[in-house]
Formats: sequence, structure tokens, C-alpha cells
Amino acid sequence: MNPEENKLMDMWYDSIDHTENQGLDEEKTSKLMWAAINEGMDSGNAREVMMPLPFWKRNFYLRLAAACLLFVAVFAGYRYALNSTTVIAGVENEILENLNHFTNKTANRKTFRLPDGSQVTLEPGARLFFPRSFEANERRVYLTGDVFFDIARDTSRPFYVHANNIVTKVLGTSFTIKENKNKNSIEVAVLTGVVEVQQREEKQSSAEKKVVLTQNKKVTFYKQEEKLVTGIVEQPKIISIEKADAIRFNFNYLEKPLAEILPVLEKAYGVKINISNSKLRNCIITADLSQESTLFTQLEILCESIDAKYQLVNDSVMLSGKGCDLSK
Repeated sequence: MNPEENKLMDMWYDSIDHTENQGLDEEKTSKLMWAAINEGMDSGNAREVMMPLPFWKRNFYLRLAAACLLFVAVFAGYRYALNSTTVIAGVENEILENLNHFTNKTANRKTFRLPDGSQVTLEPGARLFFPRSFEANERRVYLTGDVFFDIARDTSRPFYVHANNIVTKVLGTSFTIKENKNKNSIEVAVLTGVVEVQQREEKQSSAEKKVVLTQNKKVTFYKQEEKLVTGIVEQPKIISIEKADAIRFNFNYLEKPLAEILPVLEKAYGVKINISNSKLRNCIITADLSQESTLFTQLEILCESIDAKYQLVNDSVMLSGKGCDLSK
């Protein structure tokens, strides 16, 4: 017998009642002993067969299934979050999916032409979405970032630019659109022509959500306050001769009253200039403004000569000062 059988034999022998079995013959005792041994071995085999698998083995497939479900859930959540994040505020992502797009990933400006011949210049980081070909009755593009547009004139197909909750409509002009992420605002500034800027919020009245801009004017949309604020571009330029009634501007003045100078500046730049004190009209000015190329530098020279100052009030200019007394 092997050691295991010896051990079982000893256990069996110790467990039997020797008093009752004193009269058994040797053959019968042997049979009882082997029966007990076989029973013990069968019981051991049964215990070995019924022994449960280790915990990690028993749950391997459950863990594998759980991992697969978790992966699917995470992937689905990521896709949902990606799809629910708006690329351009106020524009559904589905609209952009089938459009061509161009992103300026360089550190320099990038210029290219749209299908209608319009020229677009993207600042670094800007992104423009546009169709392969424009519709027969309109032209629409979508953008993020700072972009300059020089739109090919086509009165039968208005040009629309969608950018962060505002829509800019033009027929043929040049303008810029700039984002200010720190202030959560976006600005449209007109260099030539006329544009219409409209807020996409439909809750407000038309008067509150639409602004018409001419050259040298700008509008800033503040998302948090949901308002459009008009203003004047940073460097107003002389408007085209056609827009100024073909007047040739002479900015060299010799003893000219301010009352005669201001109307010329207004026509030259398309900007309204107001005065807070009627006595300012009496001031006589001798100055050569022809060497200055922007409205603000010319105004600085005028104000310096008559001890006045100017400030911007939305899309107009206000001159203030003590003025001049003709009686002296």
C-alpha cells in the first residue's frame, strides 16, 4: 500500500469499535477494511472532482464580458460627447459634415480663393467650412478664428458668413471677422462696402438683433450679454471716391473754421462727427492734415490746435472743449 492508503487504514482502524468486532474472523475483517478504504478513496475523488475552480478562473468570462461592455460604453460616450460639442456656436455639426474645410495650421497667414472667386485670408488657427460649389441663389460659409474676406460681387447671390451666433450678409465687400475668446465676443469690421450683421437668437426683436455696417464701421457681439455693440474700426480709411460723391478731399487748411472742416471729414470717412459745445464751430484752424492717412490722427491734430479732445461714442465721434469766442 502507498502512504495514502496506510493513512486511510490507520484512520479506519482507530474509528472502529474493537469491542463489538472481537468475534469477527480474519477474512471478514479484511473485507470490511478494504471496503472502508475504497469508500474513503471514492470520497476523496469525489471531493477532488467537486473542488471549485479558483475565483479568478471561475470569473474570467464574466470579467471579459464586463470589460467589453465597459469599452463599448466609454466609446459610445466619447462619440456622443464629440458629436454634442458644437464646432461653431449656433451651427449644427450635421451642416458641417459634408462641407470642405481649410484650417491654417501654420504660424503665418494663409490666403486662398473660394469657388465663386472670393478671396479669404485666414489667421493662424482659423478654420473655414465651405461647399464644393455654392447654391444658385446664395453663398454660405462657416468659420472659427480670425478671417479677412474680399467677396466677389454677385447681387443675385448674397454671401453669408456664420461665426459663433452671428450671421454676416454681404453682396460684395471686404471685411474682417475676429474672435476674442477672453471676452467671449466676436467682431465684424467693414473695410469697403456694406454688410448686415444679425444675431442668431430668435427670441429678440429684429431691431435688437440686426445691424447694418458701412465702411469704417464695426460691430461686436458679446455672447454673455447677448448684445451687438457698434463702433468704428481702429484705423478708418478714406472711403472710395464713388461713395463720397466724387469729392476730392483737400486736407490742407489755411484759416478755416472748424464748422467747414468737419463736414469734409465726415464725407471722407463716412463717420458722423458731433460737437458738444457750439462755440467750437467758431475756432479757426490752419493745419495740413494731408500727411495723415487715418481719421484719428487727423482729429488729434485738430484737437491739439484748438485745445479740444475727442471720444468715440459707438459708431460716431464727439468733440468737446471750451470753444472759441469770436468777440475777442
